[in-house]
Amino acid sequence: MNIYRKLLHYMGKVKIEIIFKVLLSLITSATYIVQAIMITMVVNLVWNCERISSIIVWTMAILVNVGLRGYIAKVAEIQNKILASKMKSKLRFVVLDKIYELGPGYMSAKRSGKVTSLLLDGIESLEHFFVSYIPQVFTVLISGGFIVSYLCRYDLTGGVIILFSMVLCIIVPLITVPLINRIVTDYWSGYSALTSQYVDTIQGMTTLKTLNAEPTKGKELEMDACEFYRKSIRNTGISLLNSAIMLILSAITSSITVVFVAFRANAGLIPVTAVTAFLFLAVECARPMMDLNRYWHSSFLGLSVAQELFELIEMNVPINEKESPDVTSLNQGIPSVELENVSFTYPTGTQAVKQISLQIEAGKKVALVGHSGSGKSTILNLLLRIYDVSEGRIRINGIDIREYGLKYLRENIAVVFQESYLFHDTIANNIRMANPDVDDAEVILAAKAANAHDFISALPEGYQTIVGERGQTLSGGERQRISIARAILKDAPILLLDEATSSVDAESEALIQCALKTLMKNRTTIIVAHRLSTVQDADFICVQENGRIVETGTHKHLLEKKGVYYNLVQAQEGIRS
Repeated sequence: MNIYRKLLHYMGKVKIEIIFKVLLSLITSATYIVQAIMITMVVNLVWNCERISSIIVWTMAILVNVGLRGYIAKVAEIQNKILASKMKSKLRFVVLDKIYELGPGYMSAKRSGKVTSLLLDGIESLEHFFVSYIPQVFTVLISGGFIVSYLCRYDLTGGVIILFSMVLCIIVPLITVPLINRIVTDYWSGYSALTSQYVDTIQGMTTLKTLNAEPTKGKELEMDACEFYRKSIRNTGISLLNSAIMLILSAITSSITVVFVAFRANAGLIPVTAVTAFLFLAVECARPMMDLNRYWHSSFLGLSVAQELFELIEMNVPINEKESPDVTSLNQGIPSVELENVSFTYPTGTQAVKQISLQIEAGKKVALVGHSGSGKSTILNLLLRIYDVSEGRIRINGIDIREYGLKYLRENIAVVFQESYLFHDTIANNIRMANPDVDDAEVILAAKAANAHDFISALPEGYQTIVGERGQTLSGGERQRISIARAILKDAPILLLDEATSSVDAESEALIQCALKTLMKNRTTIIVAHRLSTVQDADFICVQENGRIVETGTHKHLLEKKGVYYNLVQAQEGIRS
């Protein structure tokens, strides 16, 4: 019941559309009831040998009623699409906003295909519940109540039997709910897992080809697909069983009611005209019940998805901001950065940073170097508040970064990552993401400063060239320069460089280094690098090992010290000390 309550809460966001949909469903049901009543009257006219003109008039009225129902069905179908689109759109925005709040930490622990299936197919499967099932509940209650009341005028006992049969048709299918719930949940789990496998395979196509691993992966996918096929068959079997139970119950209860009323009419307890009323209206009582059962079963997949959906929506956000955060203290001048006894442990239990203290004066360039896994990139993530420190504090301009608004903090930090993510869009729009309000001239100026203008201009459509998903139509060096153009356009006072030149060739590195020199001017810069040749001109260098800072100093000082940094330099130069 908790799931229903939560789903109904979100239906409140489109209550006008829901009310209109219920109204259309009731009108449609009313046309069926009126049709049954009019047919009853025509049959009674025939039995009573009334004039043919009266029969023709009522027959024409029935045809008009059928035409009206056809028109209402058209309007209802349009309304269904409007309601479904609005409801699914609102839910997707809620889920997407939640994923944004949870941040990269959440996504790093999830398969992208699984999240994609939840966001797209999972929410899509809720359409039947919102658009069909809930409105039909009101239709059954109101139309069923009217029919029972109308039939009770002819025969109270027969009306009570009809009411009992309606309750029976609701209760009996519910017996299968635990079985259906288990199977449908298993079906959804298999579906999302299979989707993840296919997404994984498509994204890793190049790797599969270079390793000649397509046959192995293909067999794995075939096994997963066959397992999902078996789950689908089980799901279909239960669906047919449930529908069959409902169909049999409706037929039996309707037939028994009509036979019972016929016996009472034959005994003279009720008028003969009551038989025709029950004959036609019992069917109209069963019709909305059958529709309700069909919509109920169609909603089952959505209801099983809803459990996972609300687990995500209600998940605690690891990064919170204060009710009245600081949104002004970074507006003036170049900021300083300070780490005081900072430690951080990932949710997996891995401690990445241990008791790090570091002071970076305003406008200085600081390099973080060390072996992979020493905690360098973690410090950048902590500065961006992708994660919060486990112990200690980080200050910018003397203020704990947890005091700042998240949006405001990140507006004042520009980042160039090792792998620059470009979206399936034009180069101009990919650069403009850093500052959506700038015009084309400013985009071009940023590209020139990043040494990207020449290669962009040489492309067939220049800045309007679509770069393709993840920017795969460009080289690594070209993607990096677009990323640098973004950072230049953002014009933030703090700059983070995370292995910005580690995966490019020598020519691209020279162009990128030149662009980075422009970018680092008048900014407080933190550089993470494996290529030690790129950090020699830093104001000072911090050497990390096992999550701790073990050495600090300038390039020259650290070489003279002949410690960890010296050994790293010697190893990269191919000289054994």
